[in-house]
Amino acid sequence: MNGSQLHETLRNALLDRVGGFFRNTVRHSGETCSVCTGPVFSSDSARCGVCSSHRAEFGDQLADQVLPLTYVCGNRPQGIHQSAHTVVSYKRTPVAEKSVEDLCLMIMTATTIHASCIAVSPGRAWQAVTFVPSANNPGRGHPVARLARQVAFHNDADKRLTLDLGPGIESGQRTVRDDRFAVPEHYRDRVAGKHVLLVDDTWTSGAKAQSAAVTLKEAGASHVTVLCAARWCRYDWENHRSLFDSRTEPYDAYVCPVTGGTCPTN
Repeated sequence: MNGSQLHETLRNALLDRVGGFFRNTVRHSGETCSVCTGPVFSSDSARCGVCSSHRAEFGDQLADQVLPLTYVCGNRPQGIHQSAHTVVSYKRTPVAEKSVEDLCLMIMTATTIHASCIAVSPGRAWQAVTFVPSANNPGRGHPVARLARQVAFHNDADKRLTLDLGPGIESGQRTVRDDRFAVPEHYRDRVAGKHVLLVDDTWTSGAKAQSAAVTLKEAGASHVTVLCAARWCRYDWENHRSLFDSRTEPYDAYVCPVTGGTCPTN
């Protein structure tokens, strides 16, 4: 099987498994946030209010690019949507194995098809892989660690690292902090001067992922890319509902998560 055939096989597999309920994120100037792909409040805003506040405080210490793959319909008054069920049930105890497999396939496919797209902004492919730890289950036993292991390239054991929890882990979950996580001393050489791919499952406010990005930058990472399976939308909020409802096409793995459309390498 050549590369094109593999891409088509992965694309079709995702369409069969999640096409009925996942929807690609989009990057429309004046409509969606250039960071998290959530809705903006005015057409002259590049970022949503939350991402703007993060930028005002931490500037270039934040992730250099954030790549959510699919919108999720959360907080739906009429009952849980399948997209929300998938990202919630994948980390329950016991986990829903199909949900884990679906999200793993999302990460594998995105990094297989769009590796060169992710490399455009930093000028090179990622050189290290890690994940955003859970406060309750921070180690490699959490399903998010399994997502990180699905990264298609540059993911050998000597390129992986695990972040420790820091003293700020118990702080407000919607606050970016530089002490929420820590890079262990024995992993610092895997971070310093490197482009680090940071995997997460769900972006709500982005505080945890951005806290991890700040920690990696402070440890010397030259570039941090957040690859997040899902961007949570609150269906009980009008602007989130309008955004989700506007996305009617099934999830297509060929849509570039970097541009929200065609690949920059085409």
